[in-house]
Amino acid sequence: MVTFRFYLVSIVAFFLALAVGVVLGSVLDGGISDSLKDRLARVEANLNDTVASIDDKNTEIEDLQQYVDASAPFAVEGQLPETTAVVVLEPGVELGPVQDLVVRLRQSGASVAGILALEPSWNLKDKADREQLAQIAESADVSVTQLQRAVWGLILRPAEAESVNASSTTTTTTVAAGQDPSSSVPVTTSVPDPSLDILNNAVLKQLQEAGFVKLLSVDGTDGAGGQELSLFVVTGTNSTLGKPGSAAGELVEAASTLKIPTVLAELFVPAPPEQENPAQRGDILRSAMAGRELTISTVNDLDLVAGRVAAVLAAADLQKGRSGNFGYGPGVDGVLPQWLGP
Repeated sequence: MVTFRFYLVSIVAFFLALAVGVVLGSVLDGGISDSLKDRLARVEANLNDTVASIDDKNTEIEDLQQYVDASAPFAVEGQLPETTAVVVLEPGVELGPVQDLVVRLRQSGASVAGILALEPSWNLKDKADREQLAQIAESADVSVTQLQRAVWGLILRPAEAESVNASSTTTTTTVAAGQDPSSSVPVTTSVPDPSLDILNNAVLKQLQEAGFVKLLSVDGTDGAGGQELSLFVVTGTNSTLGKPGSAAGELVEAASTLKIPTVLAELFVPAPPEQENPAQRGDILRSAMAGRELTISTVNDLDLVAGRVAAVLAAADLQKGRSGNFGYGPGVDGVLPQWLGP
């Protein structure tokens, strides 16, 4: 039987439990609050230490980069005396690092007329481009394929070919993949007239006027130059060719056949994080050289000052009969060619 006493006892028990809960809650809440404050303070201290460490590392990186930039001219000085350098660039590749390569080449003593850049129309994706190149090829009495391959010969022997005719078609066959160079023009790495503009050629001028190639000048004092010829071919992850590195591969194959010291360089730009199966540093170089027997050197980090220095030093080693693969990642011999002393 429920009585008034039952209700009274229940109400007293409720308020007693509430009072005990409030007292215990205040005590526990203070302890928990203090513990959380201590933990937050430790986290803030650790975060401040981490930020300070990152700032120190960033400062160290900036200092090292300044050292690399300042020491680069000393590293390349006098490395390519008596050398005329030809720099060829695939379309779409960032120009800034290639312009800096020209500066390093000039600091090494080489003469560089400029950068011979293949234009996007070289890809022959548009019908108008195909028709225009076909007209130039027809005027030279060669096929489009022969004309494109002949351009490499005109680049590599600027003083020897004044137009693409029957004899230069034979030269084209000489420098094409898998052909015997002994059956035509004698192998030479000399340049009869280093001051000769590499576009002082009727066909190359037609190609330039039609927008297939372009000679880009680079400001600065040119090196002395000379009779040795060195070739620098630049491709990169931003190349707009259907297959990046394809034109570079054809050109270095032609140069290798002619025994011209050649450096094949890659300007690597990391892909955005969301891209699936992005290209890795050096992939384009490996693709360009696949199936070809080449005596050249490669540099996979032309996007860095170290890569531009490596390209110059690699060219100097090639003139001495030493080749290698330089940069970062798998398959390289080192960041720079090995120093063997004076």
